[in-house]
Amino acid sequence: MSLYAFSTNNTYSITNAQFNLSATVQGFLSLLQKYSKSLIWVKSIHAQIITNCVAIDQSLGTKLIRTYSDLSSLDDARSVFDQFSQPRTFLCNAMLSGYLRNERHRETLDLFRMMGSCNLEFDSYTFNYALKACMGLSDYEMGMEVIKSIVCKKMDKEKYLASLMINFLVKLRKIGDARRVFDMISERDVVCWNSMIGGYVQSGQFDEVFDMFFRMRDSGITPSPITMVSLIQACGRSGDMEIGKCVHGCVLEFGMGEDTFVLSALVDMYSNMGDIGYAHLVFETMPMRNLVSWNTMISGCIQNGLVHESFSLFRRLVTSGCGFDSGTIVSLIQGCALTADMESGKILHGCVIRRGFELNLIISTAIIDLYSKCGAIEQATFVFDRMKERNVITWTAMLVGLAQNGSAGDAMKLFHRMQAEGVVANSVTLVSLVHSCAYVGSPKEGRSTHAYLIRRGYTFDIVVTTALIDMYAKCGKINSAEFIQCIVCFV
Repeated sequence: MSLYAFSTNNTYSITNAQFNLSATVQGFLSLLQKYSKSLIWVKSIHAQIITNCVAIDQSLGTKLIRTYSDLSSLDDARSVFDQFSQPRTFLCNAMLSGYLRNERHRETLDLFRMMGSCNLEFDSYTFNYALKACMGLSDYEMGMEVIKSIVCKKMDKEKYLASLMINFLVKLRKIGDARRVFDMISERDVVCWNSMIGGYVQSGQFDEVFDMFFRMRDSGITPSPITMVSLIQACGRSGDMEIGKCVHGCVLEFGMGEDTFVLSALVDMYSNMGDIGYAHLVFETMPMRNLVSWNTMISGCIQNGLVHESFSLFRRLVTSGCGFDSGTIVSLIQGCALTADMESGKILHGCVIRRGFELNLIISTAIIDLYSKCGAIEQATFVFDRMKERNVITWTAMLVGLAQNGSAGDAMKLFHRMQAEGVVANSVTLVSLVHSCAYVGSPKEGRSTHAYLIRRGYTFDIVVTTALIDMYAKCGKINSAEFIQCIVCFV
């Protein structure tokens, strides 16, 4: 009989007769697997599990916890877990995994601590979930406790845990600690090497990136596409074209000349270094392209001032049937802003509305910047006021737009509104505000802004201090301008 028979008098129910045929653990496991997408059905099955006195089976309890967790019903999952007075490790892991998948990081760590206090056995999955929860909370101290436990139980030789420990420390910018963990690992696979190389890329230590790569090759480890992408990113960020071309040669030597992921990274590298011709050559010779490849090439053209070429690529993208996403639109809007092409910008704005992208924070911010640079400050304000969510970049884009279009008074009002909403300004916001004070010739507002800058620790920022000197000079406060200049020269 089908579980469709649950429905009686417009409510879901399960008859005992139906389950008499399968009132075994395996039968219930099969039913949970088959009807795992509906919470009400799962609860009905759970009720029958209790009725048939098989709720004490931990494998069945594990399946229930996982099913409830998949449905984001964590209270029900925890209720199942709490019924077991002596839970085994796999049952605890199911609950830990459920919390983690639902981003309940604190509850994950609370349960991990409870397992420790009850002397329950930890395995590699337990440590995996606990360390990922620490990563989610950026909790360095607890993460180090987990790492110490991993080392103490001699599980640091498990390659997945080893790379996870490195990734955790890299994310928290503890690159020295990450290197010490890496050096402790006796058997390193390509994932461990990639984690460490990627960490050095993120921290900007490009010499270490290549040193690790050469050590990796000396150890007999074959690089993966992720390895090569890390090297390519290091070249792009350091601006070293010569090494970048050497890495390109290595890509071909390692047989990755048709890997879309790696080739897209090469397009990005050449674009960032201003060699758009080479970027285009790599792009055109790619055997297969995905949306990331197209977006990278479009963004590269705009970055190098080739706005017309970016729109040609966009037309090719649309006709290729690959589709486009919010990233594509943002790049094109930025291109329109560079050339003050308001007509094309309006067409893209219409596309954004039709596609339902108007709630996208990044796109809305780009549209505000576009209209501001085209002198259409009313349209920019209209878009800004309709936004349900704003971040400091959005506020800054609007404030800069007002300041650049001669609405300095409105810019200062917007800044006060920004403060009232508890948004912390960044250096770009503050420089624009200082320029606004200079534009309206308001030394009172200028001093107030200067005091805010001192409180926020921007006193010795060269861009900010230059703007302050200009503001005081334009407001007729030459002595104040000279005083700031003397301080800067002294420092």
